[in-house]
Amino acid sequence: MAQRRHLGLGVIESRWFDERHHTVRPLFEFLSYALKDRPDAFTYERFVGAVSFREAAKFMMGAGDVEYLYIAAHGDFGKIETPDGSGLSRTFLRNTICEINRRRRRLKGVLFGSCKFGDANNLVEVLRPSKIRGQTANNRLIWAGGYGREIDYTRSSLFDIYFYDLFLRTNGQDEIARVESTVERLNKALPGLVDSLSLSIVAKLPNGKFRTITGNGATNE
Repeated sequence: MAQRRHLGLGVIESRWFDERHHTVRPLFEFLSYALKDRPDAFTYERFVGAVSFREAAKFMMGAGDVEYLYIAAHGDFGKIETPDGSGLSRTFLRNTICEINRRRRRLKGVLFGSCKFGDANNLVEVLRPSKIRGQTANNRLIWAGGYGREIDYTRSSLFDIYFYDLFLRTNGQDEIARVESTVERLNKALPGLVDSLSLSIVAKLPNGKFRTITGNGATNE
């Protein structure tokens, strides 16, 4: 079987600062080179608000390449912040993910590269079933991760790249086992950093309950 040319990773990023142009894209190009020997083995889109985020996510999933999503933006305790002020609430994110995640190649995991939003309680809400046009929609997402407090942009961005580097090199296991193995390797390579960054990752089990793989908050619901 020919090796897949795409990492299965999609990056959606907002503008960070009005006066300066910052982007995580070169970091993922570096990761792409390291894993696929080419700079474009991932999908990248930008957004400025809720409407453009939904359109970017729909477009990204349309090609059938993306299994993992990285959302890079400022965050707060109840929402992802956006340059136009509209914000992405937990409900909006859950509904959007459920709506776009109906193709055969499913979106399995999402990591929020954002301050404060990624505590375990918010992540559980992102993983719950959704209501779309009055109908309950199954949420096919398996895990979600993020940071529960304010984090340093450079430090956390480099950490996220290392997370995906380890995760994408971990094969041959079920999805939750892959995440658990990745966290274990992170803790061995960078002792204490997972806790100091307040990283949380929550997985949805086959029975519909939730388990916190790392971090504090809601677990085993």
